[in-house]
Amino acid sequence: MATARLFLVLFCLPFFVSGQSQESFDIATFTPPVGWKREAIDFAASYVITNNNTGNWCRVAIYKSIGSSGDARVDFESEWKNIAEKDCKGISTPNPETITEDGWTATSSPGQYKWQEKDAYYLLTSISGYGKVVTITANMNSDAYLKDVEKFMSSIDLIKPKDYVAENPKNTSTPVTTGNNTNTSQATIPVIEMGKAGNHGISISTTNFDDGWVAQPFADYVRVSKGQVTVLLHYAIKITDQIRDSNDVPAYLFDMLMQPRYIVSNIRKYDNGGPCYFCIYFYEADVTEKSTNKKYHAGFRVLIESGIARCVEILSPSAQDFQKEFPNQEKIAAMTGYNKFAVSQADLIGEWDESSGAYVNMYSTVTGAYAGMNSSSSANKFIFKPDGTYFSNHKGAFGMVGSMQFYDQKYNGNYTVTNWDITATKRFEGKTDVWWAQFEAVREGCVLHLQDKVATGMQYHLVKAK
Repeated sequence: MATARLFLVLFCLPFFVSGQSQESFDIATFTPPVGWKREAIDFAASYVITNNNTGNWCRVAIYKSIGSSGDARVDFESEWKNIAEKDCKGISTPNPETITEDGWTATSSPGQYKWQEKDAYYLLTSISGYGKVVTITANMNSDAYLKDVEKFMSSIDLIKPKDYVAENPKNTSTPVTTGNNTNTSQATIPVIEMGKAGNHGISISTTNFDDGWVAQPFADYVRVSKGQVTVLLHYAIKITDQIRDSNDVPAYLFDMLMQPRYIVSNIRKYDNGGPCYFCIYFYEADVTEKSTNKKYHAGFRVLIESGIARCVEILSPSAQDFQKEFPNQEKIAAMTGYNKFAVSQADLIGEWDESSGAYVNMYSTVTGAYAGMNSSSSANKFIFKPDGTYFSNHKGAFGMVGSMQFYDQKYNGNYTVTNWDITATKRFEGKTDVWWAQFEAVREGCVLHLQDKVATGMQYHLVKAK
């Protein structure tokens, strides 16, 4: 099959032409290929045909829509990893091209791989728009059914969600009133890229949460979006002496992260009602993005714990939209839990380590004399191998200094991975452990979090050593 011919399908814009005698699936209507068999799966409308005489076969599928990241190329890259690379082992690197019309952006690429030691071909098209992504695939071992594929794709029509507000309405503005200040806020999706999108070693780098939020890691933050509201979970910042010497750590961080990118006005600070122990550090402001001249209502929450600051930046079209999505501070703080990404075996392969320690000085309650130090320390290592085997070593010490108890445990076994859990055999007393598993994106990498599903207090928080 000539690559040029396969590219013909790329330019059959799936959402521009309505067919006759159509069927519906999710937000798509289409004309099924005549004589093809419908497969019984719930996550896609899939049709397959096989010629037993020639051995030729082909399968086409329209996948159920998911939330969009807001970036069509990022959507495509995520779908290619999650669908094409899983369906077709060893598939070639994609070379995507993009076409946009009527609010939809189609990004498509062919690929080639080996099936039963012969060439096979794959086409994936992701269509992004109106807060949704629909993916269409065609998988075949010859060009015998290419005309059927082209006809099928050209018949597809996507329904625009009724409750979606256009991302970039022309000449539209909404008055925003906060206290005694009035500003104008344009209803637009923020274009706020401090750094390039990156997966941080996380292959499944888009998480679509059940409540509609979509998370993706970038160089300086995790971007979480839903509709017209965007939340940036800035990576943790160590509070240095320089920051501490400013005498107002939250204000210092606000200036550090917001001032370079926005023209800021009408800043309002959360009123804790006087001196507080568990203070809430939160600002609202009207901002204009310097790179695009777009206006937003911004929220900025600073969470400080153990000398580390986590900053949550929120951009919305108006104060009303902000208040609707975030009616209280608890919901803003809860956004930090959206830095969560699924685990794949390819990402897991390698060595992962963690270490921790703590100590307490003891004093007599009777005499006040020093009674010694109680200390504990631990180090955990996991090595996950490509053949599905693992090795782990857990060692440490605990107790009063001078009479401490030590342990050193080693395990070898097999492991299996699904998106959100890892199963490992031959653990303590030969038993099998099952952990909840997830990646947390951090600057230039990720943290692997494991929590035992039975003994939930048994947790590991690992970084990749090599």
